[in-house]
Amino acid sequence: MLKTIGLALLMLLPAACGRVDNSAAASGLQVTLITTEQGYPGEALVVAVADEAGRPVTDMTVSVEGNMNHAGMVPVLTPSVLDEADGAKDGRYTVPFQFTMLGDWIITVKLSPQDGETLTQDVDVSVSSDAVKVMQ
Repeated sequence: MLKTIGLALLMLLPAACGRVDNSAAASGLQVTLITTEQGYPGEALVVAVADEAGRPVTDMTVSVEGNMNHAGMVPVLTPSVLDEADGAKDGRYTVPFQFTMLGDWIITVKLSPQDGETLTQDVDVSVSSDAVKVMQ
């Protein structure tokens, strides 16, 4: 009997210690990173947020953290912005952002709904002098 209880507890332990998935995808949100036509260093990134039906989500605050995909570089952090900060309430959040170096980056988009936990979505990009390219 004790073996059975011990085995049951052992099987439940990973579930109890499991990480909560706070990704935007898990919440049903569609997050699209829209890069500007310019390359390095750039001035802004646009984050488009939509719900499962494709309707724009306009009630978030959005910030971005940029990290090179190798160690040793200081991350680029942005302040949070509202949807209407660019003059339009359309689900597109314009976040001031300048890349500090050419190369491959991981952009972590942080979405903060007014009534919930912060959600994140990582986007891989490649930065050249000509363009910032979203990698699929």
